[in-house]
Amino acid sequence: MYGLHHGIHHFSSLDNVESLTAILSRNQIYTGIIGKKHVGPENVYPFDYAHTEQTHESILQVGRNVTKIKLLTREFLKEAKKKQFFLYIGFHDPHRCGHTHPEYGSFCEKFGDGDEGHGLIPDWTPVIYRPEDVFVPYYVQDTPAAREDIAAQYTTISRLDTGVGLVLEELRVTDLLKDTLIVYTPDNGIPFAAGRTNIYDSGSAVPLLISSPRKSARRNEVTNYLTSLVDLAPTILDWYGLLNSCGVKFPGKSLLPLLQKEKPQSNPKIFYSHSLHEVTMYYPMRAIRTKRYKLIHNLNFNSPFPIDQDLYVSPSFQDFLIELNKDKLSSGTDH
Repeated sequence: MYGLHHGIHHFSSLDNVESLTAILSRNQIYTGIIGKKHVGPENVYPFDYAHTEQTHESILQVGRNVTKIKLLTREFLKEAKKKQFFLYIGFHDPHRCGHTHPEYGSFCEKFGDGDEGHGLIPDWTPVIYRPEDVFVPYYVQDTPAAREDIAAQYTTISRLDTGVGLVLEELRVTDLLKDTLIVYTPDNGIPFAAGRTNIYDSGSAVPLLISSPRKSARRNEVTNYLTSLVDLAPTILDWYGLLNSCGVKFPGKSLLPLLQKEKPQSNPKIFYSHSLHEVTMYYPMRAIRTKRYKLIHNLNFNSPFPIDQDLYVSPSFQDFLIELNKDKLSSGTDH
């Protein structure tokens, strides 16, 4: 997992990096991005069509307003016309936003709900969850604050789900769904203590859903293969027939054969790492995993673990700190 592009600290990819979109553009594939974009510089990650926070647009609008995302998708497909295309949509749901937009709640769950001052997203009917009904993961402290946080996140997941459905409908009405490979995945675990910016299962085991339009493709099946997000670039290039001719050797493997038939995985193992979320938050970790074992190496384990600001100011994490300090006071310790 690579850190975020951070212009203030001049943290960007090197100019000689061969990115997925650069390869696609060279091969006359029309590329687009809508929503969140955490990579740079522009010359390394070019897109023919872009509506992101880097094009000075509100991330609330291009990342959470699913009606806006629907219309931008429609515009992109119209501009792509009959070309081969690649469209990346970075939904900002269900990320936290209490540190930047507290008026909309911890997860921006109130954004676009129609209440006064919140705006209205026409295609979304908010789904409200009761804190007592939510599932609390084992690594999250089960407190009222945590349950309220999770319930708020569930509401934003309902908005994300609506957005995915709207994008699929745009593909259907333009008769493109039957020819389009669709990949859905998040980039990290949930933004709770122990749930993100680490390589334990809570931070690195994320969903990966792939739908192939090919008639011979598997349908509604779950694979037991060990896969990694580094497999996505070679998978996409393989889809366009460019994997062997692009001149770049990628660390991952194409998953297209897996969509056709599951064969025994020889020597199943994956390597993964995390060094930083932002360049000022250095805490390097490395891991190797098989189906039975997992070995994690925290290279600088004596250093304090950096906490991202959106998590730090969240109600559930502040509640966790309060309880932690109570334990310290009651035990008389200072560590």
